[in-house]
Amino acid sequence: MAALTRATKANYVIHDRIEAETSDREDHTFCGIMFPVKCKDTLPVDHVIINSVAVRGALGPITVWVTKDENLNGEISMAKKNWTKIYEKEHAPSFVGYKELDLSTNPVIMKPGSVRGIYIHSSRRGDEAIVYDNKVKQKTHDDSFITILPGRAHVSEKVFGAIPIWGWGSAWRDNREFVGQIKYGACYRLWNPSKNLSFGGNFRCAARTLFMCQRRQESPFSKLPDDCLFYILHMMRWDWVDDTSGDLRREQKYRRKLRRQQMIAEADAMLDEAEMEEADNTAESAPAVNEQDDEAVLGIDDDDYVEYENMDEDSSDDSEDADSSDDDSISEESAASDEHAYAWGDHVNSRNRFIFNDSDSSDSDDDASDEHVDERLGRPRRSQFTRATRNLLHFRFLRSH
Repeated sequence: MAALTRATKANYVIHDRIEAETSDREDHTFCGIMFPVKCKDTLPVDHVIINSVAVRGALGPITVWVTKDENLNGEISMAKKNWTKIYEKEHAPSFVGYKELDLSTNPVIMKPGSVRGIYIHSSRRGDEAIVYDNKVKQKTHDDSFITILPGRAHVSEKVFGAIPIWGWGSAWRDNREFVGQIKYGACYRLWNPSKNLSFGGNFRCAARTLFMCQRRQESPFSKLPDDCLFYILHMMRWDWVDDTSGDLRREQKYRRKLRRQQMIAEADAMLDEAEMEEADNTAESAPAVNEQDDEAVLGIDDDDYVEYENMDEDSSDDSEDADSSDDDSISEESAASDEHAYAWGDHVNSRNRFIFNDSDSSDSDDDASDEHVDERLGRPRRSQFTRATRNLLHFRFLRSH
């Protein structure tokens, strides 16, 4: 029964302190910087704890804010009511070295897959408070645990202020990157049978081998009950058997590929079943007359039927051409809007939400392959719809005569 009371997460933070440091080109200095941080779900991590952030500049009265919501769905609200202040202190200038802002009394705790916005602001007068950079890549920093994304700079001395220091225009600047350090720790998920797939292949093989040895009477492990084996695996770290983050990432990508193939097979089976039912229904509802009687009574000849099929195909082709042209125009408009949205120094209204892209490169590949799957599934559905429409028109013509 002791195995039923096992903990599901570690009650300690890893001993080595992880430090995420960004590039530092000192492109700009001003009042503040806001940026998203994503906790990755590649490793068997229960949560990540951000203990401090470090910045440099003239500093002054510094406050640090985080978003209240962890499920941001690709956008961050710039309204003050959606943020929580977790740090406030005045600091002396530090133009060369980073000044650490200790968040240990109110750390930022993130679950795997969640995204939190972090906003660092100084109310010091002038434009030298906090150093930040221009955006040069899609990810400011990326490691096995977190991803720091580009964000917005703030040029107002007031927290979440809408008016810049010169009194006109917008107070926010898009396409800016955080410059500094983030120090954090990770609390690992402990092994349990229900969480076995969260661990790497080597770990799962070790767990399987251990239980196989316990089932053999000649093995010393056969004297141990299941509870002891559960606790042995329970206290093992995920990387004690040479699993790496790259291995886990490849396994996750392979599982997604298998799920897509399974979805394709199920869709093909559903289409085949629908075609068989359609053929059976057509055979049952067809009138018991031969082809000559059908042509004589209905006045339908082969040329008319071929012309009718060509008409259907032409109409479907026209509709597809129209759809493709519409899609091209939409894609051009979206590309133009994206190019405008990411223009350097873009002035953003303070009421506009910040839109970000937190998908990994592997997720982008999966999205592209999913579009390919949709295209493959769309063609047989269109042909099936065309056949069903033709049969329906044919049956209506029969009833009318």
